[in-house]
Order: sequence, then C-alpha cells, then structure tokens
Amino acid sequence: MSKFSIGATEWPGISKLIEESAEVLQVTGKLMGTGGAVDHWDGSNLRDRLQEEIADAQAAQQFVIETNELDHAAIAARARDKLELFRRWHREQA
Repeated sequence: MSKFSIGATEWPGISKLIEESAEVLQVTGKLMGTGGAVDHWDGSNLRDRLQEEIADAQAAQQFVIETNELDHAAIAARARDKLELFRRWHREQA
C-alpha cells in the first residue's frame, strides 16, 4: 500500500482527494472547451458529469477530514466565509 492512499497510515485519502479534484477540473475544462454547452462530443452530459464529480470530491474531502482528524468546525467556518465572499463577488459582477 502506498502512502496517502485510503488505507494508509500517513495522511490517508490524500491521493483520492487529488484524483477526485482532478476529475472536477477535467469536466470543467470540457465545459469551457464547449463554450458552456453541456452536450459533449462523446455523448455525455457535462452538467451531469460535473454533479457526479463534485459529489465524489466532496466525499473525498469528508473522508480526509474524518480520517486525518482535521478540525471540521474550523473547516466549515472557513467554507461559510468563503461562500459568502463568492456570493458577494457574484452580486457585484452580475
């Protein structure tokens, strides 16, 4: 078993978090490449794929938080603050 894999003793799940995050990047790159159209040339729906990959990334994040005993409350507070910032930017730029 390699370091950082799901069953590892050192930072378990980190490699899966990277993998799932990269899959989100891949789908968003395809969305940008299609100019935002959700119908991809391979026949898949990019909106559906994005939802699936975000869900997978969220699961990987939760696994890393739990198995590495990270401070869930601190992470949640930071996420709330960042989300409000993103919402403000969106309102200002809309």
